[in-house]
Amino acid sequence: MNLYNNEAILPYIFAELFRVFEYLGPDNIFISLYENGSKDATRNVIRMFKNSLQTWNIEHLISTEKAHKPEKWHRIEYLAKVRNKALKPLYEQEKRGIKYDKILFINDAIFCRNDILELIYQSDLQQSDITCPLDFDMMKGENNKNIIGFRDTWVARDLGGDSFNKNLNAMFAHKDTFELAKKKLPFQAQCCWNGAAVLNSEPFYGNDPVKFRRSYLKYDECSASECSLMCNDFWEKNYRRVVVVPRILLPYEIDHFKELDNQLPQEEIPESELVSYVKGPEKIFCHGLDELNSINPGSPARHVRYTSNDTYVY
Repeated sequence: MNLYNNEAILPYIFAELFRVFEYLGPDNIFISLYENGSKDATRNVIRMFKNSLQTWNIEHLISTEKAHKPEKWHRIEYLAKVRNKALKPLYEQEKRGIKYDKILFINDAIFCRNDILELIYQSDLQQSDITCPLDFDMMKGENNKNIIGFRDTWVARDLGGDSFNKNLNAMFAHKDTFELAKKKLPFQAQCCWNGAAVLNSEPFYGNDPVKFRRSYLKYDECSASECSLMCNDFWEKNYRRVVVVPRILLPYEIDHFKELDNQLPQEEIPESELVSYVKGPEKIFCHGLDELNSINPGSPARHVRYTSNDTYVY
C-alpha cells in the first residue's frame, strides 16, 4: 500500500483492514506500507496503525519518508518507484525462505472487509492471476445530476482491447463482457487495477521478476500506466487470467461511499460463476503519457501489441 495525504480516509481503511486480518489470521499476513511527502496528519495516523499491528503480532514494514517529488518528474516513473518500495519486503522475506501466494495491492480506496475477502475468494475460485473490483467516482448524468461512474478508464481494458467506459450501464463494447457485467458476474479482461488488485505472486519471484516500471523508451513502448504495464508483463510471462468482479465497487471519498446505497441498492448476490477463459485481444488501446510534470496522458492514442507472442490464455 502507498499513501499520500490520506488523513481523512485512513481511519476507515485501517479499521476494515483489521477486520480482514481478524478473518484471515495474523500468521497468514505481512503488511507493507510506504508513505512519503504527506503534508497532513497521515504520518500520525500511520504511527497508531503500526502500534496496533505490533499488538496483534502481525508482521509488517511501515516506511515513511519526507521525500517529495523531484523538480522534474515523470508520473509513471515516479509512481513505479514508490510502488516498488512497498514491494521491498517481498524480496527480503524471500531471502529468509518465506514466500507468499498472493499480493493484495490496495490504492487509497475505501472498502469494507467483505470487499477484500470477496476479491481473495474470487482469485482462488477463478484461479486468476489478477483479480480486481470496479472503482468509481462521480460523473454528471441527466439534468446535471451526480451519478456513479467507473474511474480507472486509463488502465482497464476489455477483451476487445478497449477502455472501459465511465457509464456503468454501458461500460463495454465487447458483447460477452457486457452481458456478464450486467448480471454482476465476474468477467475476463485484458487488464484491470481499479483501486485494488489481488495478484498471483509467482511472477514476482525468480530470476526475472516483474516490477512496476515506466515504458521502455528504447523500444518506443506506449507510455501507459505502471499498472497497465504490469498487466502486459503478466501476459508476457503467460500469467494471463485477469478477472474483474463487478459487484465490488470501491470509491475514494466517504461521501461517494454513501452514494452506493442511494444509487445502487443492495441486490441479491448472484451465484458465483466460473469464468471461461478465452483468447485475449491482438492489440489494446493505449493513450500514452510522455510529458514531464504532467498527470494526464497527452500523446496521440494508438492500438498497440502488448505481448511478443500469442494471446492465448492457458
